[in-house]
Amino acid sequence: MNEKMFFDQFEFARNVTLKVAQGITEENADVLPVGAPNSLRWQLGHIYVSVEGIVFHFANETPNLPEGFMELFNTGTKPSEWKTNPPAIGDILPLLSEQVNRVKETFTGRLDEKIAQPLPIGPLKLETIGELLSFASFHESEHIGIIKSLKNSLKAE
Repeated sequence: MNEKMFFDQFEFARNVTLKVAQGITEENADVLPVGAPNSLRWQLGHIYVSVEGIVFHFANETPNLPEGFMELFNTGTKPSEWKTNPPAIGDILPLLSEQVNRVKETFTGRLDEKIAQPLPIGPLKLETIGELLSFASFHESEHIGIIKSLKNSLKAE
């Protein structure tokens, strides 16, 4: 596995996320267009939580999860069910930016390392740190598309 290419792709996806996040404000971060279960704020928080939960956790590294993030942004959560105030967009974006460097620093030289317990996701069985990171990049790309769609629907309203 070409490590440089791999980390470049991970960083590319994150830079796209940060670019697409430009223009998200506190005023529009929680607007839910008809049919959308999750907001722009949720999408960004979910991307962050997913990398911590999938990559760091399953690679047996300590996730960096601010208090309340799992309850707000984990898979299956929805803003309509939040019982606490979510973090500001201005607090989520720096975490997303810093996470790229933490991933590189923590996992350089370790992409082929086997994880203790394989992680089944649909038909996949993720067995190495590189596979976890590859899935996290794919997952982030899905959410980039959702963020773009949500922003477009807000413009149309």
